[in-house]
Amino acid sequence: MYVIFITVVSAQLCLAGVHEIKSYKDYKVIEVAGEEDNLNRFFKFIYENHEIPYAVKKDTKYEIMVAPELIHVFDDAVASEKLKSRIVIEDYSKIIENEKKFRRDDEFSWTAYYDIDDIYNYLQTTNKAYEHWTEMIVGGKTYEGRLIQGLRINTPGDDENKPVIFIESGIHAREWITPATTTYFINQLLTSLDPNITALRDQFDWRIFPTVNPDGYHYSINYDRMWRKTRSKSSSTCRGADPNRNWDYNWLKHGASSNPCDYQTYGGSRPFSEVETRTLSQYISSIENLMAYVAFHSDAQMLLLPYSDSTEHNDNYDDLVTIGKTSLNYGYAVNGAKYKGPATAAEILYKASGGSMDWVRHTLGTPIVYTYELRGTYFYWPPERISEQGDEVTQMILGLVQEARNLGYV
Repeated sequence: MYVIFITVVSAQLCLAGVHEIKSYKDYKVIEVAGEEDNLNRFFKFIYENHEIPYAVKKDTKYEIMVAPELIHVFDDAVASEKLKSRIVIEDYSKIIENEKKFRRDDEFSWTAYYDIDDIYNYLQTTNKAYEHWTEMIVGGKTYEGRLIQGLRINTPGDDENKPVIFIESGIHAREWITPATTTYFINQLLTSLDPNITALRDQFDWRIFPTVNPDGYHYSINYDRMWRKTRSKSSSTCRGADPNRNWDYNWLKHGASSNPCDYQTYGGSRPFSEVETRTLSQYISSIENLMAYVAFHSDAQMLLLPYSDSTEHNDNYDDLVTIGKTSLNYGYAVNGAKYKGPATAAEILYKASGGSMDWVRHTLGTPIVYTYELRGTYFYWPPERISEQGDEVTQMILGLVQEARNLGYV
């Protein structure tokens, strides 16, 4: 018999306005393997009855982050289902300590992770330095009253109606590498002397948002490293919804939870219940000549196409595969990092409904839409190596545009 042990004290403190810092001291990442039915039954019990900050299925195994007070419950459940387990990470707090030991310089850099105000200051400073090329833009607002700020890069030229490329990043708060690589890409567009990069900059009207979930990102940076959701009040004891399960496309159909206390994939009380997704969707809808929508996530290391909850292919699927392969080849040439895909999430990851990319494709008909799952392990990427992924992303976007041009999209 399984023993159910649920802790709600931390959630109640958060709703009272007291933010405890979650250290993740002695939290373990444990791999569990065994017969498929037993494994799924085990995971259903663990996930539905306990707060699980991280869980992922890899082939025929699960990797699950377990709090120290739940180890005995976890071990009992493993034994009951006749599964095998092994510890992959002994103490996750050690990873967090390593992540934060790199000093944040007075001048914005790509050797540390920065809080949301620092990122916004970088955008504003960059806008002032390149005032004839750039413009501060607002894509929406947040539950806690922040603006979703981004940078528009649109250099002067003969074409007053350039194709627009929209970059969405940081929708999941704990995926710190995505805002970091996005600001790195901004810097490359504006400072690179490579003629291929300057041409990339000048040919398009860029709308770039390093984080579209600034409340959640701030909370993850300061209080709870594994926080993924927004910060809205979702129930009497719980906060937040998964902003990439909250868009009005097949909402709650696959890969999302209707439980307001689900730590990871609560889809919200209704489509666009979150002010972040609602206002951002309105901004995106207002853009004319939107050619491409690119979203950055981590850390599955793959390139995903619409639709995320289906293995059926859209009308230009073959073109998207061709463009995607070229994009990944450009990225591979930088560091030899091989990505899976391109394919739908339903084909190579898992079915998931209510995401931004699928809504953009279905609602707006945007022809080129991708989600790049960047590299990392347990949402960790060494801060001293941010530029490594930044260079890959820059080349992947260059490859995307080059192949899109070859196929007549540009």
